[in-house]
Amino acid sequence: MFNRGLYKKNALKCLRDRRPVPTLVSLVVLVTYFLLNAGSVGKSITAVGPHLTLILDARKMNFIVIAIMCFVLGTIEIAEAGFYLFAVDHPQEQLSFNMFIEGFSLFVRGSLAFIWKWLWIFIWGLFFVVPGIIKFFSYSQFFYILRDYPQIGIRQALAVSKEITKGHKADLFWLYLSFIGWDLLSIPTAFILQLWIRPYKQASFAFAYRSLMQKALTSGAVVPDDLK
Repeated sequence: MFNRGLYKKNALKCLRDRRPVPTLVSLVVLVTYFLLNAGSVGKSITAVGPHLTLILDARKMNFIVIAIMCFVLGTIEIAEAGFYLFAVDHPQEQLSFNMFIEGFSLFVRGSLAFIWKWLWIFIWGLFFVVPGIIKFFSYSQFFYILRDYPQIGIRQALAVSKEITKGHKADLFWLYLSFIGWDLLSIPTAFILQLWIRPYKQASFAFAYRSLMQKALTSGAVVPDDLK
């Protein structure tokens, strides 16, 4: 069962008394997004709404822009995924900013994963918006899997993400949508409120991942050999 309310409740509980480091991580992530969008790379990148999601403007793409985007965002995404998995798995332990920084060593894996994930989202997006959105949630567990199972290949991790999200893409969509109100509230604060919202959101999705993976392993939809 996908329990959106429980994941969000657990996220707040997990972050209680441990806010400073997740806030710092969010600051680094959001400032990086801002700099990418404001700098020369930003000429080929568009920031989408309060979620500060970055996408390529295909009309302005060039190899350098793609390389920078994949390197920076892939590194950040894999580092952030690992940080929040540790946070939800060890609710009693103090968090360290180094836990996030250590994920930067996986920049090659993160960059290649970013390319592979968004290549397929782009391809599906060519068949109108809805298929692209569906695949976005189908692939949403990709980076968690890569951090959770270091030995798994990139293509296999994407396949496992598709498997564990079967029947739950709408659930993930509603979890994502449940933060819209907070995101809108952050606009008048020049997105400063995102420093509180992002850890809440990321921890909630990490708890959702844990539940989806456990369900898939219990049901046999995913077996240990699939994670090698």
